[in-house]
Amino acid sequence: MKIKEFKIKKSAQKSWSEIFQNPRDIILESFKTGSVKINRRGTINIKHPHAGYIKDQILNVPIISHLIKHNVFGNYLIDAGLDAMYTYDPYGGVKGKFADEFFQEKNENIGFHLKNNRIKLEGIFLSHLHPDHIAGVRELPKEIPYIVGKGEIEQYQPEIYGDFLKDIDTLYEIDFSILNEIPPWGPCADLLGDGSLWAISTPGHTKGHISYLINGLDGPILLTMDASFISDNLRLKIAPCDYTEDITLAQKTLEQICEFLLEYPEVKVLSGHELL
Repeated sequence: MKIKEFKIKKSAQKSWSEIFQNPRDIILESFKTGSVKINRRGTINIKHPHAGYIKDQILNVPIISHLIKHNVFGNYLIDAGLDAMYTYDPYGGVKGKFADEFFQEKNENIGFHLKNNRIKLEGIFLSHLHPDHIAGVRELPKEIPYIVGKGEIEQYQPEIYGDFLKDIDTLYEIDFSILNEIPPWGPCADLLGDGSLWAISTPGHTKGHISYLINGLDGPILLTMDASFISDNLRLKIAPCDYTEDITLAQKTLEQICEFLLEYPEVKVLSGHELL
């Protein structure tokens, strides 16, 4: 697989207030592609000083792929969800003790959603490279660009979690280090160049983890992806700990998200494993 830089121009905009004054004709639609059971004691870091008592509770949460529909630039996915293999095999064909178990009903897979809605994709933005966010790549077109945060591929372990990207010839990386910061965040990328779709560097869950913001006519929507698993992370202001590479950094990122939402209450927010 070749790694190339995803070319992005620095944005001239310096604040989200300025960005939100110029919404674009862009629509968000989300697809459930399966589900997974997780323990609430992992979705919330029980070692955080303000966590209190978090009881064991099994949560059945959706695996989601988001469709972005832009009136000029076409259709893009944010994350790929699961492919149809999980309908028949909860491990999606992945072997070994590290294989994650999912549940999927017939016609929940991302390929079905795209075919059923006659959607032609222009590209796929990936929040990070955990299996529940990239397994669907196996049934998606390979001739379009796939984009991740710089550094994310360094911790991709196909021999353990599944080689979902094996047919991708080129993976494009967003180098946030060369982009402008837009407070209270760090570097942010204007992905389509018109202020409609933003990638925000939110490391911690993984090194190159990305959250996304849609600046549409119906108001801005923040997709935290796995920087916040469920809405309780935002309510308690405590980051997840399970499947998280750097819990301290993940907590700092979550606090940035909470600061952003406090400053811009008009923004709708969707956690990584919750549907609108």
